[in-house]
Amino acid sequence: MHVRRQTPTAKTKQSDEGKKKHWEATINRILDAYNEISKSINPAQLVKMDLTSSQMKVLMSFAAKDNFTMTELSTVHSVSVSTMTSMVDRLIQNGLLQRDKDDKDRRIVRVGLSKTGNKVVSHLMSVRKRSLEQFLRELNNSEIKEFLHSIEAVAHFLAKAKKNILSQ
Repeated sequence: MHVRRQTPTAKTKQSDEGKKKHWEATINRILDAYNEISKSINPAQLVKMDLTSSQMKVLMSFAAKDNFTMTELSTVHSVSVSTMTSMVDRLIQNGLLQRDKDDKDRRIVRVGLSKTGNKVVSHLMSVRKRSLEQFLRELNNSEIKEFLHSIEAVAHFLAKAKKNILSQ
């Protein structure tokens, strides 16, 4: 019986194709998991508000920090300053954000939540927290610990990757 031997280039092509398929499958699994998490803990679905998901994400940024410059906000959300400016303008028109001069340098304009915006973010955080608590009640202690470890690891890896991308 004669066995045909593959040339190294044919093996390399098969190996590259296999790696590409594995990579695509990995990306699809990550996207599926991300979409499932987003659907499960998305306050936009639980609260009747006339906000886009992008606007909601911008508002939720202020849960962690009181104010931002336009450059800071655009960097956090990986969009251009002009795109962020348009988004912020709409949120200001809706009474959710306000622009203020920087205390130390009047040339710098900072964006922060208005009183209404504060109420909206507090409400969204409360809804998100209640929703998460509802899901966690369905898990046992071991599953909760595993979930916490996993989601903290994901957050760590994403922050590390984002930092590397932004430093390029």
